[in-house]
Amino acid sequence: MTATKRYQVFISATFPDMQGARQALMLPMIEHGMIPTGLDSSAADGNTLLPVIQKLIETSDYFVLIVGGRYGTLSPMGLSELHREYIFAATKRKPIVAFIHDNPAMLPSDQQEPTRDGQVRRDDFVRLLEEKVACFRWTTENGLAELANKVIPNLMREHRAAGWVRADQAGLSGGGAEVEALKARIELLEKEREESMSQARPPLKTLSRGGDLVALDYSCNVYEGGDCKLAMVTTRISWDQAFSCMAPLMLNPASEPVMQKTLEDFIGRKALGDVQQDFPRAHAVRNVVLAAHSFNQIKIHLRALGLITRSPEKDNRGLPLWQLTAHGDNTMSQVMAVKRSVKL
Repeated sequence: MTATKRYQVFISATFPDMQGARQALMLPMIEHGMIPTGLDSSAADGNTLLPVIQKLIETSDYFVLIVGGRYGTLSPMGLSELHREYIFAATKRKPIVAFIHDNPAMLPSDQQEPTRDGQVRRDDFVRLLEEKVACFRWTTENGLAELANKVIPNLMREHRAAGWVRADQAGLSGGGAEVEALKARIELLEKEREESMSQARPPLKTLSRGGDLVALDYSCNVYEGGDCKLAMVTTRISWDQAFSCMAPLMLNPASEPVMQKTLEDFIGRKALGDVQQDFPRAHAVRNVVLAAHSFNQIKIHLRALGLITRSPEKDNRGLPLWQLTAHGDNTMSQVMAVKRSVKL
């Protein structure tokens, strides 16, 4: 008997105007083995529910947004609760999909933003989502349910998640020895693949390195006066700087989230200068999140330079770990070791 896996999905939507749309998603999700969850943060006094909501998002396998005609109630930081939940899910790198109403003007007046400012905020948020995540348009709740039936299987196929198994079924998959043998076989094949890839890498002399600069995109919260805005920014750092950030972590196998967080912390220390080119009155920057394509560029390039390699180990979620090669260890020493100022 095979254990049945379930996947927790956090549904983020304004309340109560999108309650019907939320209900329309329930059946398709349940049919595909999902456990829908979510809370209305605007119903709480201040931020009392925020830690609970963040914990739910963090433990969920997927994050789904429903955007109707409203941007939602503004939080003290100037963003709607809907927007804040999206930012938190993005920082936790959750697979995100957004269902956006195609014509909010056709919705009842109590489901639309009553002010021009609210409408602009809603439209700006939609444009941000369309740039960042997979978005799908809907007009009726029945149409939303049909759309979800098509979208959800693709989401689950493209973003494999850990999921949940009932405790009384956890040991029913059977074949313990066979499973271990398969794991060993997979590790052997991955090692062979890594060795094959290392032999097929382009000549090092053709690759950017050392003090050469690389452009990296990231998102962040920009504080300007009393306002908070979500901005997309590009910074430029050298390959030596990028490598020096992560290299000490990879003396032992390190996970990709840890590597990316270290890069984000480094970028965060210079982010205000980057941001002030477009927001000259900005006085603070928070929540730097490196774009996935930029992190992948760093990872792939350092691998092509022969500085890092995939470890045969994996983290507790089955994701790859990375470590320094012998060449990478030597390069780290040359780049980071403090040289004597006294001439011999």
